[in-house]
Amino acid sequence: MKCSKILLCFGALWASSAFPAPAPCDTLRVAFLTDIHVTPGNVQDSLFRVAVDEINASPCDIVIFGGDLTNLGSDAELEYVHGLISRLEKPWHAVPGNHETTWSESACTTFARIFGHDGRTAFRAGDYLFLGYASGPFMKMAMGAVRTEDLAWLAAEAAKARPGQRIVSLCHYPLNNDLTNRTEVTATLRRLDIPLTLFGHYHRAPSLFNFDSIAGIQGRALRGKSDSDAGYTLLDFWGDSVRVREKTLGAEPRTRFTIRMQDDPQTLALASDPTPPVPDYKAHAQLVLQDSATIYTGAAFYKDLVYYGTTQGVLRAYDTRRNREVWRQRFGGALYTTPLVAEGLVIAGTTTDGLRAYDARTGRERWHIDTPTPIVGQGLVAGRGPNAVLYIGLGNGTMAKIAVSDGRILWRYDYGRGQSQGQPALADGKLVFGAWNGHLHCLDAATGKLGWKWTNGSKSLFLSPGNIVPRIAGGRVFIDAPDRAVTCLDLASGSVVWRCTDYKAREASGMSADGKRFYVKTMDGELLAIDTAPDAFRRLWITPAGFGYDYTACPVTVSGGIAYLADRSGNVAAVREDGTPLWCVKCCNSAANFITEAPDGSLWATFAEGKIFRIPPHAPAGHKKKIP
Repeated sequence: MKCSKILLCFGALWASSAFPAPAPCDTLRVAFLTDIHVTPGNVQDSLFRVAVDEINASPCDIVIFGGDLTNLGSDAELEYVHGLISRLEKPWHAVPGNHETTWSESACTTFARIFGHDGRTAFRAGDYLFLGYASGPFMKMAMGAVRTEDLAWLAAEAAKARPGQRIVSLCHYPLNNDLTNRTEVTATLRRLDIPLTLFGHYHRAPSLFNFDSIAGIQGRALRGKSDSDAGYTLLDFWGDSVRVREKTLGAEPRTRFTIRMQDDPQTLALASDPTPPVPDYKAHAQLVLQDSATIYTGAAFYKDLVYYGTTQGVLRAYDTRRNREVWRQRFGGALYTTPLVAEGLVIAGTTTDGLRAYDARTGRERWHIDTPTPIVGQGLVAGRGPNAVLYIGLGNGTMAKIAVSDGRILWRYDYGRGQSQGQPALADGKLVFGAWNGHLHCLDAATGKLGWKWTNGSKSLFLSPGNIVPRIAGGRVFIDAPDRAVTCLDLASGSVVWRCTDYKAREASGMSADGKRFYVKTMDGELLAIDTAPDAFRRLWITPAGFGYDYTACPVTVSGGIAYLADRSGNVAAVREDGTPLWCVKCCNSAANFITEAPDGSLWATFAEGKIFRIPPHAPAGHKKKIP
C-alpha cells in the first residue's frame, strides 16, 4: 500500500476513534529532553549517559534540549554537559534555561561560545521549522521573560519559513503568567501563525497546556521523584499532528496524548491563565521612556542626562528635558552593570569590553580596563576630585579599587571564583562585599588586604550572598542572602552577632539615613524594619507592601523618610519609615531592577521590559491599589 493511502487510513481511524493514531511513515521523530540538571558526578550525570545511549540506539531523527542543562550555569558545568551531549549520534539543538541565565558567571557568554548562539536558534527538520529562544530570567532571581529583541528575531525568522512549513516555538518557560510578558509573547506567536510551543521548567510528567490558544507541550525532567523515575519525552510529528510519549529509561514508551498542532479540541478545552492586571500608575509615577531592548541596569544621572544599559549592549545617554538621545556606545554583549557617574565621567562595566569610562556630556572615551571575564556587578564610588575611587568586581573572582580620574588599578584582590554581583559597602575604612562563592568578604579599603570572610555554612552556592547589598551601621554588617536569613555580623571581626530565620528574607534590603533601621523586603511581600542597635534581633514593625509573594532582588531605596520597594510583576510600593503603607501601584508587568534617587530627589525605577519611570519627590499618599 502506498504511503498516501496509509495516511488516509490513519486519518479515518483517528477521526472515528478515541485512541491516538499511530505515527505514519513520514513522521519526524524527536527526543525532547529538558531540565537534565547535570553537575559532574551527580545522579543526573549518570542518568543522562544512559539516556544518550538509548537515544543513539533509537530511531529518533533529532534531539532537542529545552533548557536547564546544568545547575549553576557555571563555565565548568557548561563545558562538561556539552561534552556529554556531543556523544549523541543524532543532530541536536539546545536553548538555555533559567539555571543557565540566572547564575551564569560569564553573563551567558560561555553558553554562546560553547553552543554557538546566545539563546536564539533556528533549525529545520523535515517539514518543520523550530525557533528556539531564551526566556530568562537573566542574571538575577525574577520571573521568566522573553527579551524584546528576541520577539523581533522571532518575526524575522518566521518570515523565512518555506511554503507549507509548520513552525514550532521552543523555550524553557511556559507561556503563562510565570512569564512576565506572556501576553506579548503569545500574541506574537499567533500573529506569526506559530501554533505550538515546547517547554520545560515544570518537573512533572509530559503535559498539555493552553497558552492563549497556543498549544503548549511540557517535557518531563530527566530525573523524577526518584532515581528509578528517570526519562525523557518523545515527540512524533506528522502533518499538523504530534504524538507525545513518555520514555522512562529502560522501559517502553507510553503515549500520553496526541493533538493537532492548531485548534485541537483538547487544547482549547484547557483554561489559559487570566490576563494580568492593567498598569495603573499615573497618580504616582511618570513613564519617561520605553526602550526597544530589555533593561537590567539601573539609572545614573548627570544634570539633565540619564544613563542606562540594555541587553543589546547599548550604553545610552538620554536628555530627559528634550526627550532625545544625546549619545550611545555599543558593545558586543548585554550590559548588567548600572553605569556610575563621577567627576564628569560615566563608567560602565560590560560583558565583552571590560570597564569603560566616557565623558558624561560627549560620550568620548577617557580610559578603559580590559578584563578576561565579563563584568556583571554593581560598583561603588567614594571620595571626590582627585581622590575619587571606584570599587567594583572586575569579572569572575576579582574585586578592585580604581582611580576614577585615569583608570589606574590601585589594588586588586583575587578571591578565586564567583562574581560579586551586588554593590559593595564601605564604612570605617573597610569594604564589604558578597560573591557567588558562598562567602561575604571584608577588605581593608586602603590596601585591599583581606580582614575576614564569612559563610553561612551551606554547601549550596545557590545560597551565596552573591547579589546582596551589605548594609553597615554602628560597626555592624547586615545582610539578607538567599538562605532566607537576616544576619548581623561584627564589622571588625566578622563574627556573628545574631541571625534570624523567622522571615523569608532574600536579597532585597535598605537602610534608614540615620542607620537605626535595617529594612528587608520579605518573600511574602512585606517590608520588615529591624532595630540595628541591640545585640539580639529586634523587630520594629512589619508591613504588607501590597504585592504579595516576591523574590526579586531590587534593593529597597530610602528617600525623604519613605522606603520604596518593587517586585517581580511591575509593582512599586511606598512605605513611611514608621511602617505606614502609603501606596502601591502597578507600573508594568516585568521585574524591577533598581530604584535610584536622582539629584533632584525624584526616584527612577527601571524595569526589564525596557521601561523607565520617574516618581516625583514625596509622591502623594493614598492607595492606588488596596493593600491587604
